[in-house]
Amino acid sequence: MLIDSHCHLDAKWFKNDIPYVIQNAKKHDIEAIITSSISASIQKVKNIVARYPNYVFWALGLHPPGVNTQSVKTITKLIEKYKTEIVAIGEVGLDYHWVKEENQREQQKEALKFFIDLAKKLEKPIIIHARDAQTDTIEILEENNAENVLMHCFSGNELEAKRVLKNKWLISVPTSVANRKVHQMMARIVPLDQMLLETDAPYLSPIRKKRNEPANIQISAQKIAEIKSTTLEEVAKKTTANARNFYRLDERMK
Repeated sequence: MLIDSHCHLDAKWFKNDIPYVIQNAKKHDIEAIITSSISASIQKVKNIVARYPNYVFWALGLHPPGVNTQSVKTITKLIEKYKTEIVAIGEVGLDYHWVKEENQREQQKEALKFFIDLAKKLEKPIIIHARDAQTDTIEILEENNAENVLMHCFSGNELEAKRVLKNKWLISVPTSVANRKVHQMMARIVPLDQMLLETDAPYLSPIRKKRNEPANIQISAQKIAEIKSTTLEEVAKKTTANARNFYRLDERMK
């Protein structure tokens, strides 16, 4: 059995066929899905989670390009309101790919520090987005003693990856490991004991020009098994155990 540790089921590409997506995931041995809501528009996610209890779980965060004073306040209120329902805070972090203005980047940094403290206060794991901002992200995490960290879809260089691993944080390898060299490098570097699997669906599909979905975790698990010269069963066993532990799913899947 496998777990999709990070996706976005509330994305518009899923608006017409969530029942099919869930059924197909189960057909492909996906035992749980974590969907991340990254704005204040959470009703769709709440509806999906309510419809598929003990199977779809949710995290709540703020996509870095959307960071401003008001959005941080709004998301914080929602996180505190739903703290017993969500399994993590995130994704949150830094994005220098889309955000070029220095003052906006500084806002992202301050927001990340705030969310690290909030995660510790609420005793929640934190899912980190770091796009073209890996070094700054790692430094902030280290300086603020971040705990229970998952580097979602991490695509830094080898030294940055090793720094993440030295801190005993986790890295989730996306389904694009099937065709992207940077994620294949991550699959080689990251030990199974510190690895989770994710789709980031509907993005990062292993099949070009097709919508991604949780069922495709099977494809990435097989590719990682090939890269590591191990079995699909071993990849599934380790990464599923890691996801269950990180999100404390055993308490929720009884």
